[in-house]
Amino acid sequence: MRTILIMLIASALLSCSRKTTEFDAMGHFEADEQTVMAETSGRIIWLKAQESQRLCRGDTIAITDTVTIGLLIEQLHAQKKALNARLPGIYSQETVVDTEIEILEKEVQRFRNLLSDQAVSEKSFDDAKSKLKIARAKKETFQSQMESIAAELSVLEAQEAVMKDQQRKCFVLAPTDGVVIDLIARQADMMIPGKPILKMANLDQIILKAYLSEDQLSMVSLGSLVGVRIDGPVGSYLNYTGMIYWIADQSEFTPKVIQTKKERVNLVYAIKIRVPNDGKIKIGMPGEMILIHE
Repeated sequence: MRTILIMLIASALLSCSRKTTEFDAMGHFEADEQTVMAETSGRIIWLKAQESQRLCRGDTIAITDTVTIGLLIEQLHAQKKALNARLPGIYSQETVVDTEIEILEKEVQRFRNLLSDQAVSEKSFDDAKSKLKIARAKKETFQSQMESIAAELSVLEAQEAVMKDQQRKCFVLAPTDGVVIDLIARQADMMIPGKPILKMANLDQIILKAYLSEDQLSMVSLGSLVGVRIDGPVGSYLNYTGMIYWIADQSEFTPKVIQTKKERVNLVYAIKIRVPNDGKIKIGMPGEMILIHE
């Protein structure tokens, strides 16, 4: 609210103090553009966007072919299902072995006690220990099989996560609110990652890039309010108030298409002015900046 009030006051000051055809700097309007690109390979099977269309963040712009990725995900599901089907049998066999180990451990202990009383032979004791060793080896085998299946399932789940991420990327979404300024791709076009689909920009706030001489630079700072105007009907001007939000830290030679207040100035500093746009300012239009003297 405070910023709006300041800009209204600035507009009043501008209209009262500078009723003249002179300007302090000129430039051209541009916008913060974003190029929306494909993230997967495939043919565009659905395209919503049109030039000059207003999009909201999260709107689906296009969809690339998801059939191949869908089939790969189904294949991974089948592999996981086959692995999981093996687990009940292994669990069942392990349960049998656990019971066998419990019995054999008691038998070995009983033979150990009998051996001390010389009631059984050494061979009988050794045979009992061998049976227990074999049973324990079986259990280790079953545990190893389950660990192997768990590892395979983990790999398949990771692959499925990658595939689902690729499937998600087939749905191209608007990264921000804005207007389509250039539709590059068309329906049925074959896309690869990084290939542009469209360019969009937020035209509610448009940017005038202008140039100031060194002596003018001392009259502005970041946050300074300035007058901005464009040609209106029948030789009139349409006036706006903008705010300087960027000033170059190095000078450059005056661009050929740019006029300055002093035509013989060779070195200038670029500035960027953010201007609220009522829809009349277009990208590439020339604009003039007028310093506001309070």
